Amino acid sequence: MPPATGSAAGLAAAVLAASAPRAAAEAVSSVADFLRRHHSGADQPRAFFADALPALLFRLFVSSSPASPCFLDLAAGDPALADLIASFLAPSGPLLVAISAADRHSLARFTFPRERLPDWLGFALSSTAASSDKVISPLLAGRVGSKLHLPVFEYYLFWFAYYPISAATAKAAAGASKPSTSTSKPSLKPRVLLESWVSTLASTAGRNPDRKPDRSLYLKLLYAYLKEFVPSDCAPPRGGFGTLLHRNVRDGVDAAGSFRRAEFFVHTLVQFWLVGDDFSPLPVRTSRSYGLPLLSLLSRANPTLSERLPAPGLGDAVKLLVMYLNRSSVCKLTDAGNVFDGMLLRKESCDSPAGYWNPLMQRPLYRFVLRTFMFCSRDADIKNIAQVFSAWMVYMEPWKAQQDDLNEYDLPPPGGRNVNCVSDGQMQRCDVGYSPAWQGFVLSNYLFYSSLVVHFLGFAHKFIHSDVASVLQMVSKVLEVLGSSELLELIYKVDAAYHSRVSDSQSCCLDDVLKYVPTIREQLQDWEDGLSKHSADGSFLHMGKNSNLRLFSFDDDGAYNLLQVMLCELAILWM
Repeated sequence: MPPATGSAAGLAAAVLAASAPRAAAEAVSSVADFLRRHHSGADQPRAFFADALPALLFRLFVSSSPASPCFLDLAAGDPALADLIASFLAPSGPLLVAISAADRHSLARFTFPRERLPDWLGFALSSTAASSDKVISPLLAGRVGSKLHLPVFEYYLFWFAYYPISAATAKAAAGASKPSTSTSKPSLKPRVLLESWVSTLASTAGRNPDRKPDRSLYLKLLYAYLKEFVPSDCAPPRGGFGTLLHRNVRDGVDAAGSFRRAEFFVHTLVQFWLVGDDFSPLPVRTSRSYGLPLLSLLSRANPTLSERLPAPGLGDAVKLLVMYLNRSSVCKLTDAGNVFDGMLLRKESCDSPAGYWNPLMQRPLYRFVLRTFMFCSRDADIKNIAQVFSAWMVYMEPWKAQQDDLNEYDLPPPGGRNVNCVSDGQMQRCDVGYSPAWQGFVLSNYLFYSSLVVHFLGFAHKFIHSDVASVLQMVSKVLEVLGSSELLELIYKVDAAYHSRVSDSQSCCLDDVLKYVPTIREQLQDWEDGLSKHSADGSFLHMGKNSNLRLFSFDDDGAYNLLQVMLCELAILWM
């Protein structure tokens, strides 16, 4: 006889057995009722966390197969279930309230499955524990031997961050059983393809700007958690050095605890989403400083490791994370919280509107976008790549971040739905362009505006025959971003300084940017560690070093030549 749902074991059984929206709704409602009834008791909540929570989180966030979608996937086609889960998982919902209480009383700790961790973290756990673990990443702070022992809240965050990765497995399996796009669609003549592209641009331009797209439940939860756990006024406590994991009570328990939670959450998202299976997860200097050469050798042992495309939908989640951190208030950067905060933290970055989190995002985001462009095959889903491209564009234009863009991700109020009304701010909305106030941000992220653009053009050339409409829209957007005369002048000035010699007569005109060249040179070799173009057909190998900037180069692999080649390809298509 199955256990009753009034017990923790019964809840676990009901949750695991739920495979349809109605059953999932009943299971979630039962868990919520249980937590409300037993919130003041000690024994029942302990039993819930021991017996029911792992099963609940697995069913909420893990789609083990296309035939067994998780609750969040089931909610995509059931608004009632989506509202129920949103209320249940909201920051003030019954689950997170219970989790917070459990951590206050130290009721339980959990071990996250190592096979579901980002590859490099699993690799690090399999190696001998070192005193540098906590400095390398806050995620390793709970290491006990070869396992991570996490408090309940951090355990929940790991499962939440894992959801897009889990979704990729199920969707990839579903896609493998279907014919590819190139074989399932009838072939079109090149002229028809270009006419289709023109009509696509026209329909895009004619959209109602006040009409808000329907955001997924996961993105709405992500935004709710960012607002709750990484508030815009979040800043590291004053004084002291190192990560919050090393601060003492004198810094303020509330401030330190709040910032540590924010730090852990952002690091979790960065590691699961951006670093993931990257074979060079740490800055090169860090690997050498802490004696971690094996991490960089992981790809040599398994060359397919970094050739997995980002999960479907992951680009949208990364875009929201970037939008939120761009929009957040400036938090002055005092010193490196840990080595993931950046390879070089110079004073210039403190004056940038980028804020505290930007150095943490730089290298992982750059490599995430670059690996997407490099390792995608011609039969890859262009929609998946376009999501990553969109995240890159948002990162390049932080001056355009507006609260109205984030309001689209708000969870509906309890018992109701969001009402999309046009505010005065929306009616007066105008496009904000680059200004000199953002010079510090551009200089500290220079490779996003230079080298990554060249890599993108190489991707566009490879993909132009697969989806001419999507690729041309992407190219148009990149050219639009670089269309600002002030921004382009700054990018060119740095490029000239990068290639200049001290004896050049023009060097006096470049003095204000020459000081950035050593940092950019080191970033270029570090951020592109192990990634190098191998042949003209667009294939790449994990080898070699890129030591030059090619945005203004007239060489074969420079931006001018890549654009010319692509225009020639379009001319042939038009004929």
